[in-house]
Amino acid sequence: MKIDVVQVSRRPQWPLWAVILVLVWLAIAGAAVYLSLHLDQVVSLCLFKRLTHVPCPTCGFTRGVLCMLSGRLSRAWRYNPLLFSVLALFIAVTGIRIIFARGLRIRLTRIERIIAWLSAAGLLAANWVYVIFYVH
Repeated sequence: MKIDVVQVSRRPQWPLWAVILVLVWLAIAGAAVYLSLHLDQVVSLCLFKRLTHVPCPTCGFTRGVLCMLSGRLSRAWRYNPLLFSVLALFIAVTGIRIIFARGLRIRLTRIERIIAWLSAAGLLAANWVYVIFYVH
């Protein structure tokens, strides 16, 4: 594995599909929160959970974001530790990029790439087990 610090543009070039996906999620989450407040009933966003009665790997993210926005960071993290750890890493990397115009270039060999993907899958599976058994 080789890691280099490289100079990058201060403004990240996010793909349009990612921006649209985030905006759609924000609109749907906002509508669900609005309806939940006015109907006195929780409106679930997770189609997977609605169909299978099992939380999906990202379940708890909307509740976590609402906790984060109200200043309850540890509670937000408890809803979905992997997603909030990745979100914190994303915010840190983006902040460093914007402030210092620097980024990391990580070069992996083929076997290191396989190990990285298997590790990511293992983390996702462990997080999903946590969400299923510990998040209500």
